Amino acid sequence: MADIIHLLPDSVANQIAAGEVIQRPASVVKELMENAVDAQADSIELILKDSGKTLIKVNDNGLGMSDTDARLCFERHATSKITSVNDIFTLHTKGFRGEALASIAAIAQVELRTKKKDSEVGTQLLIEGSQCKEQSICQCEKGSSFAVKNLFFNVPARRNFLKSDNVEYNHILDEFLRIALVHPEINFSLFHNDKQEYKLGKSNLKQRIITIFGNSYKERLLPVFQESNLVNISGFIGKPECARKTRGEQYLFVNQRFIKHPYFHHAICSAMDELIPAKHFPTYFIYLEVDPSKIDINIHPTKTEVKFQEEKFIYSILLSSVKHSLGNFNLGSQQIDFDHVSPIDFSQIPLGGTPKNPFIATNPDYNPFSDKKQEAKPMYSPSPFPKKQQSEGAWTKIYESLKENLPQEADKEAIQQKIDTDDYEETDESIESVVFQIIHKYIVSRIKSGFMIIDQEAAQERILYEQYMHQLENKTMPVQKLLFPETLSFSPQDADTISHLLNDFLQLGFDIEAFGRNTFILNGLPSGLQTHNIQETMEQILETYKSNMLSLQLSRKNNLAHSLAKTLGVKKGQTLTHEEMQHIIQQLFSCQSPEISPSGKKICAIFSENEILQLFN
Repeated sequence: MADIIHLLPDSVANQIAAGEVIQRPASVVKELMENAVDAQADSIELILKDSGKTLIKVNDNGLGMSDTDARLCFERHATSKITSVNDIFTLHTKGFRGEALASIAAIAQVELRTKKKDSEVGTQLLIEGSQCKEQSICQCEKGSSFAVKNLFFNVPARRNFLKSDNVEYNHILDEFLRIALVHPEINFSLFHNDKQEYKLGKSNLKQRIITIFGNSYKERLLPVFQESNLVNISGFIGKPECARKTRGEQYLFVNQRFIKHPYFHHAICSAMDELIPAKHFPTYFIYLEVDPSKIDINIHPTKTEVKFQEEKFIYSILLSSVKHSLGNFNLGSQQIDFDHVSPIDFSQIPLGGTPKNPFIATNPDYNPFSDKKQEAKPMYSPSPFPKKQQSEGAWTKIYESLKENLPQEADKEAIQQKIDTDDYEETDESIESVVFQIIHKYIVSRIKSGFMIIDQEAAQERILYEQYMHQLENKTMPVQKLLFPETLSFSPQDADTISHLLNDFLQLGFDIEAFGRNTFILNGLPSGLQTHNIQETMEQILETYKSNMLSLQLSRKNNLAHSLAKTLGVKKGQTLTHEEMQHIIQQLFSCQSPEISPSGKKICAIFSENEILQLFN
């Protein structure tokens, strides 16, 4: 029998490996910009066309490469960063495996122009599908220029899975900002379709944040700083009142590398648990410095997941540091004088040990007006009464409170008289119109064959969705002008999304216009729309819109109508008047699909008289 196992050609192996490293245009941007940073460049320029699908070009003024290095850098596992296994645990650079350029060259047309500082001429390479088509001498500036054209040109199936230009550009913007935020000492520029989107000059960290996210961040940021033998923490957190309903402004870095770490994110959120509303996300820009030998960054091809050797201790230090920063600026629940409080000391943490929970002694019977000396008692001290006595006392109190709320004899007679009158005087017509609300979530309506229960939130979502789709397809909704226009500020990604939806928002009655980068002026709202906080409402609409882009295959207009309906509709737990319930029922059954919401939820359930009778048989 002939042998059936054989080695794959390098071109095929590179295309398979590229699937792990290069997932979309943003992956190319990340790898090329990190290489430029490693090349000690102090000026990096990113040029895009069609959100990176047609062209991704990164120019830098770094060290440049020789002829041999320029050709060798596209080979798999060719790197200048490590020479032995031990070097992996002492890394201070962003790239080290030598996979990125080989993966990019396997699925795109790449042009490289590079020159070292002391060289008179540079080198030009043209590579297509891992094959070197041309290598020649050229004239170019010091540094390197990588141009990646027609990404996935030889893997059409992968190219078909790319999202819209707007989605892909937002992913690229994420990677661009992550690198720009960790290197404020470098000049960065971003051009998209021949338009300059960003020009970031050298600055300190706070100024870089303000330049990217807007001047409003001058007053929003609180510094965080803590040094210890395990980790050095620096950066900024946003004030609790600036927490938003949308994600996207949570940046965590370790050793100048952006990471995603849910455990440390939980530490930051826990420090602000009682200071921000539910389902809100704090803003933070936190930078960790850890001994490279204490972390492992080689567990994922994109290097955004990192393992920490002393994870629990770092969690505790991070939690305490954020709380200390909030308290130092009088944002905690109590006013604390930190001028007389020594800084947190983490120098004596035993490595490999388990920290003990602190013990707090309190006296629940303390009376500041009493002259008697009172001793502190441990918090949550056991009760002096036996369990049976505690239980009896508790039920006695509940029973007494219930007795107070029970109707008196006179009230009982009045209620019974009303029931009797209603039973005899109610006509068939009034029975048909009986509508009431239960547990503030469902509307119950009497019908001829029994009764119907309607989910008020799902029903309102269906009603509003069809109304908004009608407005988007046919005519413009009337605008109610605001007496005082409001200024709205968003993250760069959300601002870009709104810019693409401005005409659709106008059709729906939102008179909104751009006012500088990441800022918009709201001049009017749809007629009849009532909202107390338009900034929060718009953020919630955008969060739903972005979530739908990932989970649902909807067109732009469908997505926007669905997001508005889900955000602005009646919610569960909201008390409705009799007229509001009647209005919802009438509107629901004039819809094209009254039985199911746009989110796929069942709107109503009908119970016949026979089903009701069977419940008691």
